[in-house]
Amino acid sequence: MATYKQDMPPSGGYHPYDFVRRVKPRLISGKFLFLGFAAWTTAALAIHRWGFKKNVIEPELENREAHIAMEPILLAERNRHYLKQLVRNREAEKEIMKDVPGWVPGTFYGTPIYYRKGVWDDLSIEEYYAHSQYEKGYHKEVMERHWH
Repeated sequence: MATYKQDMPPSGGYHPYDFVRRVKPRLISGKFLFLGFAAWTTAALAIHRWGFKKNVIEPELENREAHIAMEPILLAERNRHYLKQLVRNREAEKEIMKDVPGWVPGTFYGTPIYYRKGVWDDLSIEEYYAHSQYEKGYHKEVMERHWH
């Protein structure tokens, strides 16, 4: 049989183990780190605000003012187009229903369609584009609303 020799500590014992925590000295204290962070953030915010105001806010403000100035003109133009389409619809209705005795355009068997009891009724999209070309009118309107 083989003889085994047990591993034993060296004579005189092991060296004493140094378990004291040694911390490296800090280069910058927490106060200076906080102050540096605050200064960096303030400088970055000031630069951002200056550039943002110059490049984004001022042109946007100019565009907004132009839109506000043109809004009455755009609304009047939209209302003008709306009324022109209603006139076209009425003329088409006159042409289509000319053979029906007693038919008055703009009414449904005597009941006004657009204006009743002091209230103006807007048309639905289908009625508005009833007598226009499909691709130029109703389809375009529906696709515009679908994609935007």
